[in-house]
Formats: sequence, C-alpha cells, structure tokens
Amino acid sequence: MWWGRKISGLSQHEMEGINMESNEKYKTVIELVGKSELSSLKTVMSGIISIINNPKSSVKDLKEVIQIDPPLSAKVLRQANSVYYSPRNKIISITQALIFLGFDALKELVLNQKVCDIFGKGDLIGGYSRTSLWKHSNAVALLGKLIYRREFRESGENAYAAGLLHDIGIILEDQFLQDKFKQILIKSKNEKINLSEAEQKILGYNHAILGMALLESWELPQELFTSIGCHHNPDQSSLPASRLIPTLFVADYFCQQCGLGYADAPFQNETVFYKCIEELGMTSVSLDLIIKEVREEISKMEDQGLF
Repeated sequence: MWWGRKISGLSQHEMEGINMESNEKYKTVIELVGKSELSSLKTVMSGIISIINNPKSSVKDLKEVIQIDPPLSAKVLRQANSVYYSPRNKIISITQALIFLGFDALKELVLNQKVCDIFGKGDLIGGYSRTSLWKHSNAVALLGKLIYRREFRESGENAYAAGLLHDIGIILEDQFLQDKFKQILIKSKNEKINLSEAEQKILGYNHAILGMALLESWELPQELFTSIGCHHNPDQSSLPASRLIPTLFVADYFCQQCGLGYADAPFQNETVFYKCIEELGMTSVSLDLIIKEVREEISKMEDQGLF
C-alpha cells in the first residue's frame, strides 16, 4: 500500500517530521475519501491529467474522458456557453466546444469544472469558506500557468493543475475532520500563526502532506503530488530540476499577499520567496505584470458569480 512507502520527493528532513502516529492519522482520512463520493473523482482526474502529460494525447482521448461523466459534460457545456467565453452561437456538443475553445483551453476547462466539484458550499468560519478557498486556488492556478507561459514559453498545464489542487488537503480536513478543523481555524486566528502550524499542533501533520498523500494514492504524476506536498516548504524537496515546485510556492505566496481568496499562510518566509524568484529567473516587474492579468481573470470569474 502507498502509505507503507517513503513519500516520494521529500527530503530526509521533511520525512523526519512525519512520524508513524501522524502517518496512521492521515491514512485514516485517505481511507475515508475512498468510501465517499470524492472517490468518484479519481478516474476522471487521472484521465485528464494523463492527457495533459501525454504529448500524443488526442481530441478523441479528451472526449472519452468527458463523456463517461454526464454531469461533467453538462457543466462543461454550461460554462462554454457562459458570458466568460461569450460564444456567438449556442454550443450544444463537446465537439462544438472543442472547435470553439480549442483542445488546450478545453482541457483546462474540464479540469477546472471537475476540481470545482470538491469545493462544495460550506460554512464561513473565521474568514475561511470553501468559496474563498476556491477563489484562491483558481488564482494560484492562473498565476502558475502564466509563469510557465510568460517565462518558459511552455503551456503550464501541470502548473494549472497543481494550483487548483494544492490546498485539497484543507478540503479533506473540512469534510472528514470537521471538529478538529474548526479548532485549527480558531487556533490559527487566535495565535496569529499559519494554518499549517496549527494543523501540525493539533493533527501532527498539515494539509500539504495530506493532499500529497491523497494524490499519490490516486497515482497522479510524482512532480504534481510532490509540489503540492512542498508548496509551503519548497526547499525541503529532494526532487531534482523541478520548476513546478518553486513556481507553485511563488504563485501561492503572491496570491496570498495580494489578498486573492482565503489566506492560509499569511506569515510566510520572504527569503524563500526571493530564492524561488531567483531560481525561476524572474523579476519583480514580470511578476507584477502577471498578477495584473490574474486579477483581471479573477474579476471576470467574480462577475459570473463563481466566487
């Protein structure tokens, strides 16, 4: 079983922080996911991300993934017909959506609509809500994707996926550990500490490790789940030559500093941020231009009532 192995991509320093007791605790949460409606996300999520990572994937592959999930098909068509995309004529089929949006844009839309299923409505607790977390996740996804496109001339689809999923561990705590999660939110607010620090004190692990464990159990790509496990501690990954890890940290850090959605880590390490910026070869000017574009996209989504 996956939880009996060393968690891939983490340094020895990080591994020492994950003792057997916390391992057993988050293993229980992963097992609860397997018995819940969230387990139905695994097949489609794996299919979409496999298409993203396979340069030989085709339109036919994407259509098959969408069509095995009728509710997803309906959501994709509804979104493709929204003001956000503003089609001149009504789109009534996935084939028409492919023609109008294009293969790459449709992959992104399908992933977004599927992940959105995880972020159902919930209570507002001390500044946290699933809606505000979804807004933050979208902002991080957009920022990460644009870093890849503007700085590296790459599509950034994995960065987009990592951004959407990086805080999935928070959703798992919200859904399966509700009483403790409320304690964590209160502790974080009262003691003015990051959510992950409060999680560590109460649970013995944090949402980044929990999210990584889930996505590894779903057999998603190693770079993806490792970047999520290290999204608050990029310097603790032993995964070599990965742009995704510093990119996700920069995107998460900057979106929190800019107040885009829920901020689970308002007290971050500025030194690590600038180290990641340097590693990516970015400048503050280029990052400012990207965040301006992200704000515009988030504003359009807000106008649609998505947050």
